[in-house]
Amino acid sequence: MVAGLCAAQQPAPSFRSSVDAVFVPVSVTDRNRPVTGLTAADFDLLDNGVAQVLTAAPVESLSVDVTLVLDTSGSVKGPALEQFKADVQDIAESMQTNDRVRLITFATSVTDVFGLQPGGARLPVERIEAGGATSFYNALAAALMAFPQAERPQLVFGFTDGLDNMSILDARQVATLAGHSGASLYLALIAPGGRAVGRMTPYDGGPNRRVLQEAVARNGGELYEKPAGTPLPALFRQVLDDFRASYVLSYTPRGVTSKGSHEVVVHTRNSRYTVRARKGYDGG
Repeated sequence: MVAGLCAAQQPAPSFRSSVDAVFVPVSVTDRNRPVTGLTAADFDLLDNGVAQVLTAAPVESLSVDVTLVLDTSGSVKGPALEQFKADVQDIAESMQTNDRVRLITFATSVTDVFGLQPGGARLPVERIEAGGATSFYNALAAALMAFPQAERPQLVFGFTDGLDNMSILDARQVATLAGHSGASLYLALIAPGGRAVGRMTPYDGGPNRRVLQEAVARNGGELYEKPAGTPLPALFRQVLDDFRASYVLSYTPRGVTSKGSHEVVVHTRNSRYTVRARKGYDGG
């Protein structure tokens, strides 16, 4: 259980990045299509306004760690729970064997169900339990805080169809954490009401949707809004394909003070491209 991790952190804590290396997830698109085949020469990166010498690696060439943050509150019960377990196994089987996957579920509390498992493995999905309130923000915070940055690209994928009604942390604190995390945060907000008058019913999270959009923007991720009944495995494959089409930029900070907050700005030398990238880190 990791619920206590969140409960003890009223002010949002900061991440610390080793001064020996900083890793910046970056997604590049051209008219909403991923741009592949870029190298370090195609990027400019500023750390607190100072240009850095960097390397670039496409995520598709690397093994990745995926943390699933999935809603098992009262909306998941009976046959829905069995389908949920099958969906989680389907997700694992869609990953490469050198990848790793972790499942964090949230209801009234937050649970790391079985730790990191290799992609394609048979998962102990029988451990998944459902029912209770919705502590979405606590779960996202646990995922962003508990797993430090590493050379291995980190993807956190959060999925919910409900309004957070249990967390001690709020959306603003999650956004702060996301801005200093080495992971890329992707969120799927599912409208519980399906469609109304020919259009998708808005996510029942109220005004916090804007803050969640800010959270994903701070580290190069993306936010999806989908109607009820959207298959979880298909949505995850969309997210994973987007993530694999991105890059990891790495550099050793030069010409800047190692301590304190660092603002990171990334551009491509082709001004037509749109860039989503991690926006900062805490040097301690």
